[in-house]
Amino acid sequence: MPRHLCDPAKAFLDAVIARGDSFTMPTLSFDKPMTNPAIGAPGDQLVQQFVVQAATVPAGGTHHPTLVFGGRTPAGVLPHWIYAGSDEQLRATATLVHDMAELAIRTADTANGGRRG
Repeated sequence: MPRHLCDPAKAFLDAVIARGDSFTMPTLSFDKPMTNPAIGAPGDQLVQQFVVQAATVPAGGTHHPTLVFGGRTPAGVLPHWIYAGSDEQLRATATLVHDMAELAIRTADTANGGRRG
């Protein structure tokens, strides 16, 4: 498989993945959206910033694992979508999001006749 990253970028991303896998990542917040000029003009962007937060929701004397999805568009802040469930349900959600992201990437690559720029 061809590599698209220089050695310093790959080392940085590998370190970020390792830190994430350790479950000791700090919470990060940004005061404005991080834009991607490669996508086009700001009006062409559907989502400028995608945010996933980990939380717990107390119910019936038990804390339940929860994911909070949100973000920003050029028009403003997206509503928060809160998903509380069992351990198994959250793990299944993570698998589903991963699988759908990979499907979207493969479909876009095929539609563009190969890898995008």
